[in-house]
Amino acid sequence: MSKIEVQAVDVSPEAAQCCRKVFCRGIPWDLTHLDPPAFKVDPGLGSDVTVLVLFSCHCFSHSLRRDARPSHAIPVDEIYDDGKERRVLNVSRYELSRRYLRNIVHSLFSRRITVADHRQPNFVTLENIGADGTTSLYAVFLEVKRDRSRRRRLVLRVQSAYVRDNGLTKRQAKAGKVVFETLLRATYLGKNIRS
Repeated sequence: MSKIEVQAVDVSPEAAQCCRKVFCRGIPWDLTHLDPPAFKVDPGLGSDVTVLVLFSCHCFSHSLRRDARPSHAIPVDEIYDDGKERRVLNVSRYELSRRYLRNIVHSLFSRRITVADHRQPNFVTLENIGADGTTSLYAVFLEVKRDRSRRRRLVLRVQSAYVRDNGLTKRQAKAGKVVFETLLRATYLGKNIRS
């Protein structure tokens, strides 16, 4: 396969920030690492497409259902509400996103990507991370769609990123793999990727 040429692109002001200001327990969180980057690339189409990368709040929060505390016991200053959903701010997810997430996105062309669920479709790439002599599996779930409002643009949305305590599910471990360039091309052409 030939070398992929990737060119950074300026992002429009309306998409320039990930999230409003976030405070956890009174401490401001810097989320500028989640400001959306964009790049131009020819994924085998004969011409460039722009790929806008967006990060969801799931990269730094978890669901109320997954919190060990009853919802009434979660302090108000740990709740994140973007008007669409209420979630619990998660210090571990926040720190991991600051340390790893942007580099993982920048390296998608050279990473192994697994079909997490071909029905949605969504995909996952994994990073082995270590601390204190232990290794954990940091999973980054993403989807790619054609932008309905702009021609020749794809939107890559990082849906979630967190440590998988129990590794991948059996289905995910056996799922098909896809090269990022192929994923972009298939999405642009409206073709499905099967596991």
